[in-house]
Amino acid sequence: MAETSRFASLEPDDLSKILNDRDSKNTKNVIGVSKRIIGDYLLEKDGLYKTIQDLDQANTEDVVKTLRQFYVEVRKTDGTLYAKKSLITLRFGLQKHFAETRKQDIINNEEYKAANDMFKAMMVAMKKEGKANVNHKEPICPEDLQKLYKHEQFSLKTPEALQKRVFFEYLYYFCNRGRENIRDVQRDDFELKRDAKGLRYVRVKVVRQTKNHRGDDFTDVDDKDGRMYEIPGSANCPVISFTKYFSKLHPDRTEFWQRPKRASKTTESADIWYDNSPVGKNTLGNLMAKISEECDLSRRYTNHCIRSTCITVLDEGGIETRHIMGLSGHKSESAVKSYCKRLSSTKKHEMSNILSETIQSATSLNGELSEKSVKTQDTTTAICDNSVDLLSNDIEFDQILQDISSYESNQTNIQNIIPPSCSSTVGVNNNFRFPLSGFSIQNINNSNIHFHFEK
Repeated sequence: MAETSRFASLEPDDLSKILNDRDSKNTKNVIGVSKRIIGDYLLEKDGLYKTIQDLDQANTEDVVKTLRQFYVEVRKTDGTLYAKKSLITLRFGLQKHFAETRKQDIINNEEYKAANDMFKAMMVAMKKEGKANVNHKEPICPEDLQKLYKHEQFSLKTPEALQKRVFFEYLYYFCNRGRENIRDVQRDDFELKRDAKGLRYVRVKVVRQTKNHRGDDFTDVDDKDGRMYEIPGSANCPVISFTKYFSKLHPDRTEFWQRPKRASKTTESADIWYDNSPVGKNTLGNLMAKISEECDLSRRYTNHCIRSTCITVLDEGGIETRHIMGLSGHKSESAVKSYCKRLSSTKKHEMSNILSETIQSATSLNGELSEKSVKTQDTTTAICDNSVDLLSNDIEFDQILQDISSYESNQTNIQNIIPPSCSSTVGVNNNFRFPLSGFSIQNINNSNIHFHFEK
């Protein structure tokens, strides 16, 4: 293939769209991890190209061949498969890298179709073998919410407990992701106002840059205007906890998240509850996980689970998707629906009870189905690992996942796309992430690839 085609694959506008978020910290991390993994892969393979810089200068045909094999053979350091979303993350990072170094889009460019067919085939094969489970961020279930608001670690009586509660309610009412720019929140970002009926509410008046809304697209208007209203007469009023927290902040700091003083070194009547220093990024990023352990919740929730809870509750409460998008900041309805289509633990329990009731009725002594209807409990709507797996949580892959879903329902003939070197089981070299440990391609029939995973 002619070398001149390398830089003729992308128009400048197309290239800028791919690179428009390259400068974000999360994207930089993903690119860095992806480059390191494929670099280790090339070094271990000891082929013609030994570094990713070699691939940057290689002809397109060789890059396609390399990517085809990489998608099939890449493994973690313990020899196990990457999760489906992690593999998508790796390709995303490589797309960003090659868009800059080769001026080519390895996902959408027709010249890379063979490599992408292999990638999609791997997605389908992994799913058939049960290797493609995605760990969605579960919404917080009502029982755990009850535990939270009854626990002393969620009260208004100590600096640390008050901050945890305000942190939770900030993510919940404003549908924040919980990691992105969380440490950059300032005291002056908020304002307390009253509506026409005299009810107080808190709103965020400063909208900061996010990965979906970077500010460089003039057609993209991020007009989020969520409001956290007071609940008059309720001990769980979020405006009460917010105003108390705000009044106890250190006056010399502009940051909203300040380091709590130890309860033993302050009193409830003290004017200042927080030190003249901000809370660390990692502390904030793992705060919901810490709360889960301290409050003995049923599972270890993450900050993103609070966002999932917000979207799920609004959807099940009958709020239209376009209005939810106005709060969550999603750019597409499909992104919101990826949260809404998940069944809450309460709904799963109700469904199981309905199925069980039918069996119990069918096997009753008189052998007849009971006429007693299955009564479902009218409860509150359900509010309900590392490295590259963690990085993938910060990247939106809705369009990629849609492409894969479309591929599964309309599979084209992908015969002969398996590279010859992968036609049989390949041994493991020193527990490295590749080649295929306990994994082999059995045969290809029509549009199906049959893989075998040894136990």
